[in-house]
Amino acid sequence: MAETNSDARPSPPLPVLASFLSPGDDHRLRDLLAFAMAVEAGRPLAPNGVDGLRREADAALEGYAFRSLHNRVEEIRMAAVVEHVGRLRSPPGFVTLVMANLVALALLAGGALLAWRHYGPAVLAWIGV
Repeated sequence: MAETNSDARPSPPLPVLASFLSPGDDHRLRDLLAFAMAVEAGRPLAPNGVDGLRREADAALEGYAFRSLHNRVEEIRMAAVVEHVGRLRSPPGFVTLVMANLVALALLAGGALLAWRHYGPAVLAWIGV
């Protein structure tokens, strides 16, 4: 035999779904979310009632849409970066960089030698040596 608690208050009546639905299907998701929020609260509706819950549902849906859009943009951006990096050629290796520096030093030395042969005596005369 089940015991009953005499101190327990009766639960408030659940809101009626029909009172939350707007005409047409434009705001159906918002209305259903507002109804779910009312049922979850488990208390009588506040003085602003259904309209207040609709505003809360709109705010929750906008927040969710913003987060979802932001996350989707990040996914698209990361996919674009991965695709771009995949198309790049590999960087030169260590041996290639060392050889390029040796060639650059040889060209610099050759240019300095040619400049010295052409301008060396004039520079020495200008200095006074």
